[in-house]
Amino acid sequence: MARPRTSSFLPALLLSALALAACGESEPDKVEIGGMQVTAVDTVERPWGTVKVFPKMEKAEEPSVEDVTFAADMISHHEQAIRLGRNLLSHEGLDDRLTATARFIVADQGNEIGEMSAWLTAWEADPAEHAGDHHSMPGMLPAQRVKQVRTLPLAESQVAFLVAMIEHHEGAVSMSRDYLAVQSNDYTRKTAQHIIGEQVTEIQYMENLVTELCADGKVAACPADATAR
Repeated sequence: MARPRTSSFLPALLLSALALAACGESEPDKVEIGGMQVTAVDTVERPWGTVKVFPKMEKAEEPSVEDVTFAADMISHHEQAIRLGRNLLSHEGLDDRLTATARFIVADQGNEIGEMSAWLTAWEADPAEHAGDHHSMPGMLPAQRVKQVRTLPLAESQVAFLVAMIEHHEGAVSMSRDYLAVQSNDYTRKTAQHIIGEQVTEIQYMENLVTELCADGKVAACPADATAR
């Protein structure tokens, strides 16, 4: 396996980029590793506002260890968000806004996993070799909290999902900001910036939903400060 490095030349590799279905994007042509180019960033409308789509890359520098570790860790982080979303969607009778939010997160973060995995493949990097301790990542939740979103009654499950996803998103934002302090690769830098911009907006939207769903004080899963948000 080729080790991530920053100074030696990495021969250009081509791979098909995955379609960004959740972002409404058509499939890009090819991704070339070994240069520097980022295409223009488009925006898309979401329930929580206008956000930038996941960066569409044609070329990027070869990675440092920090670049590969960030991508590998974020894949694991996204996988837990998808589990949370799927657990919520197992319920019938969900608030339409919760359904839309969970479906978007499952689809969007699934696409981002595919995109980041494609880059790790192009970099000849093994995610398992570079990913950190999953439990120590900011925002990673105990398995029991993820499971509760499926097993709790509907009203409590909706709030538990939102509270958990807010915490999870805050962790992803923290990871991205920490990475930007040491970044060296244009692709992973743009990815981190995208995660910050999109997930901060999603957090604000979900906090508003928590406030609304907890307004009557009848849902046990509501945080103590829900009505003060």
